[in-house]
Amino acid sequence: MSDRFRRRGAPPPAACPTDPPAPWHVRVRRETAEIGRDIAWRLRGALTWSPPAIRRSRSLPALLRTLPPDLRPAAESLAARHAPGWERACDPWGFRESLYVLDLLDRCVGPPSSPLPSLDIGCKNGCYLPGLWAWSGGPWDGVELDAHRRYWTLATRRAHGEWIARRLPGCRYLAADLLDLRGAYGFVTWFLPFLHEAPLRAWGLPRRFLRPARLLDHARTLLAPGGRLLVVNQGEAEAERQERLFREIGIAASPAGRIESPFSPFRRPRFGWLAILHPSD
Repeated sequence: MSDRFRRRGAPPPAACPTDPPAPWHVRVRRETAEIGRDIAWRLRGALTWSPPAIRRSRSLPALLRTLPPDLRPAAESLAARHAPGWERACDPWGFRESLYVLDLLDRCVGPPSSPLPSLDIGCKNGCYLPGLWAWSGGPWDGVELDAHRRYWTLATRRAHGEWIARRLPGCRYLAADLLDLRGAYGFVTWFLPFLHEAPLRAWGLPRRFLRPARLLDHARTLLAPGGRLLVVNQGEAEAERQERLFREIGIAASPAGRIESPFSPFRRPRFGWLAILHPSD
């Protein structure tokens, strides 16, 4: 592990031999699970119809009351510094995540610097898109590979994401593979890209979608000259892997270090990177 991400006081990792091959029954179980994930993925892609998302707009005072009392003053102050109206696209969880990304962008990126549209990669159901829009005040595209995953209401991520995007001027929810996307964006965010197989499996995606280098290289092509890319990783191992990927692909990314925010609902530490595409890149 790089010293940059090792916890203070933690000893260096001990060298360990290559893991022996897993027993045959473990390999069979893994491959059976992989076949199941692939079948489920294909079914989601074939059955894309969704009932409408059942959501309702909420006022800022109502959403503030859903937060712990000690967070409300900071949330109200943060919201007051940005364009009003974005909160109407939030449910309580989306409001908390939107506050988190809005605070993160204020701390790590500063004010927006491009008039071009922005892109969020892996936007799930678009729940924090209001926070992104509040920061830039301009249009966003949110792209999600697994957009047809369903909730208990049978509504899909896409149905929820489109509901949110319609309430934010210029925003779109795109159910697509990032590799199929074309365009020129002034700013790109990427929260928790899949860098290892375990998180991919946990989200029910087939192994073939573990393509960190290809996806990062393609994300670079979507940046207009002078455009900026913000990547946020979870945990020291992912941050170290991200650092290697930037180096291998030839992207000069500056570490933002460990990201702290009072609005973070997450337990594991998160680390950020900021890259700028220069005309010569």
